[in-house]
Amino acid sequence: MKIAVIQTASLPYEKAKINYFLSILRAKKVKLVLIGEYVLNLFFKDLENTPIKFIKEQSNHQIELFKKLANKYNITIVAPVILVKKDKLYKTIIKFSPKSVRFYYQQILMPYSHWNEKRIFSTVKNKPLIFKIENFTIAILSGFESHFDEFWNYFRQKRVDLVLVPSVATFTSNERWEKMLSTFAFLNNCYVLRANRVGSWKDWKFYGESFLANPDGKIIEKLKDKEELLIYDISKKDVKEAKKEWGFMNSRKNLKEFLCND
Repeated sequence: MKIAVIQTASLPYEKAKINYFLSILRAKKVKLVLIGEYVLNLFFKDLENTPIKFIKEQSNHQIELFKKLANKYNITIVAPVILVKKDKLYKTIIKFSPKSVRFYYQQILMPYSHWNEKRIFSTVKNKPLIFKIENFTIAILSGFESHFDEFWNYFRQKRVDLVLVPSVATFTSNERWEKMLSTFAFLNNCYVLRANRVGSWKDWKFYGESFLANPDGKIIEKLKDKEELLIYDISKKDVKEAKKEWGFMNSRKNLKEFLCND
């Protein structure tokens, strides 16, 4: 199955560029595309000083647009969008398919002094979004949430083949991201597709370098620091072979029995 990342800067009202990218993906018969964080909305540092009404209008516009685009290009689009409900902001990741729209509300928000999303966003309890395309079981996870084992344990129980991680990263964090997500790909013998945005906010540069890690934990496709597409044909056979070769599932069953017999 062919999957893709659209690596781009912010596209708050840009129709021509997204249509251009999606027309290329349709020609290449891509089934699923991932977009990074704060691409369809303003960066959260700008959202802090933006009227709620404007954020709501922008998000509603994007949701309606991407519903139409998913249907027009017969492709599933996964993209983060800021929702507004009763004057509260929510970080969500939306799955736009040709026939339906599903929402995942981010559960864990960044709490740091320089990057405090927890202060401006609210949360709604919901389980990670898992869905199927062809014979692949696919999960969605926000960039910050990918640091937590609990999500990966849940995906393992659900036998997820591909984890989609939209992110927005800056400074010198890329090596850490690559090591972390490729390790989780290996330990769970699944593909991990990470989409990062490019562009900048003041002196913060978003460096791109979106990548795909395979079920053996190797980064097999990677972009640079400009607007471009990542396209790759993933294989269910590779997932099955990695799980069989490493046998982590069977070993975990034995370990669970051992640890529970106190």
